[in-house]
Amino acid sequence: MTTTHSMKKKTNKTIQIVNPQLFVKDYFDHSLMKEDGFNINAITPKEQSCFFVISPIEAGTKYIKFPKESIKINYYEFIFLTEGYCVCTDNLNELTQTKSQIRFVAPGKITSVKEISADVKGFYCLFDKPFIDTYTGTTNFLNTLIFFDLDAIPVINLTDNQAQFFSLVLGKIQQDFLTNYNAQKASISNYVVAILKECSLFYEKVLQSNNKLSSADRIAQEYLRLVNKHYLTKRQLADYAELLNVTPKHLTRSVKNSTGEPPMNFIYKMLILEAQVLLRDTTQSVAEIAFQLSFEDAAYFNRFFKQHTGVTPASFRNKR
Repeated sequence: MTTTHSMKKKTNKTIQIVNPQLFVKDYFDHSLMKEDGFNINAITPKEQSCFFVISPIEAGTKYIKFPKESIKINYYEFIFLTEGYCVCTDNLNELTQTKSQIRFVAPGKITSVKEISADVKGFYCLFDKPFIDTYTGTTNFLNTLIFFDLDAIPVINLTDNQAQFFSLVLGKIQQDFLTNYNAQKASISNYVVAILKECSLFYEKVLQSNNKLSSADRIAQEYLRLVNKHYLTKRQLADYAELLNVTPKHLTRSVKNSTGEPPMNFIYKMLILEAQVLLRDTTQSVAEIAFQLSFEDAAYFNRFFKQHTGVTPASFRNKR
């Protein structure tokens, strides 16, 4: 698929990036919150930049109706479960996060929550880069954390002792956040950095465990990571085979054996997901979206979208 010269210039519009204020505004049942006397200020950052929020997961789940549609966020987030489970999506991957696992979401990821168990407990913590940089004196720390890469495996399993330690530290952070946030910003940011450094050490074990996978599973996993990163610019199987230093035939066989699906399906799925978010959350025309996604023309994009969803882009938008 290539761009066409019939479109004069590329639009600068992009998918709506959801900031914390928009998330609280659009995703919670405010009438129920008011009825229960829930303090919405406890989960809403006061600043547009240099912000931080921490909250028990169980405090707000009753005010959100699941499943929630895919969104992109503009902040960093980690979610730590002490009880229950959460079914969510991370770009192309659907995963179930369970007790004693911590999950990471980076700015720009397409993510959604499909289901949360009734007994779920834990913490979610969100912040932006200026918060960490300003109150710890660092400038590049978050960029060094592999689990925040857009193509990274986003979940770490903790031991019981590690999970207990995290619960204590996050409980301390939450208390400081609620009682004296302005005076405790530096302390809170350093606690967060300490947690992330610990997680970075744990994450090395995740990477080591991947070395025990079969050859086909390793190739399929690397292929999915590359698709998550390059699907807007690389549409040919040969591109990925070259990046993986294998033949297209070997790549096809490995991905099919590991996942049960041909490799091109995953490129198509990411394109459809991106298109659906654009159709739902922007005012761009179908032609503009086709151009942004590097389709040859709007007619080709219409056929592609209908083939994979059963409806036209316009019909999908009108049903939202």
